[in-house]
Amino acid sequence: MNEIKKQGLERMLLRHQDENTIEKIQQIVNCLIETGFTISTKELHDLSCVCALLTKQAEEMAKKDASRIKIAFKREEDYKETLDRLQACITEKANELRKVLLYHTTKPLDENAYEIVDNCVVFSQTWAERKAQEFMIPPTITRLRAKGLINNVKEAISELNAFVADNPNFGKGITTSHDSRRCLCWLDDDGGFHEEQEAYEFI
Repeated sequence: MNEIKKQGLERMLLRHQDENTIEKIQQIVNCLIETGFTISTKELHDLSCVCALLTKQAEEMAKKDASRIKIAFKREEDYKETLDRLQACITEKANELRKVLLYHTTKPLDENAYEIVDNCVVFSQTWAERKAQEFMIPPTITRLRAKGLINNVKEAISELNAFVADNPNFGKGITTSHDSRRCLCWLDDDGGFHEEQEAYEFI
């Protein structure tokens, strides 16, 4: 038994590699950088959920900006105004990112599919390789045994059908409950096995 590749990997990768999506995320990143934020892959992923890292940056930026004011109450007022402005920016861009990532749909994109390299948004090859592994079913002792049992069933079905192939009294050796032709045995909709004992008369 070789590794089995599940269906859907190529479709998933193509969805995440969409150039229009990457460009929209890049625009969001550019705006945050222009505002003064430092954006790495961690901040990008954080922006799609709790925004904790960027909020911490906003607090530090507001504190640094207000430190130039010597009067305490004005410094506190400036700090609050700057922080409110930065948090509003974070909230706006977080909502934009979630929209780009289709969080409002039943099939959202995975934020981990994107990385920041030199301030540029790129498709993550590490994520793609991880997904490729997730879509592979490796052989195990139990799976090998199951494969062997299935092969035995497949061989038995072929032999039984071949056994009655030249007999005009039979449609199949084994069939399903939806087949009205005569057979030696059949399977119901629940996978139950039934033997047609009276059919032996026609052999």
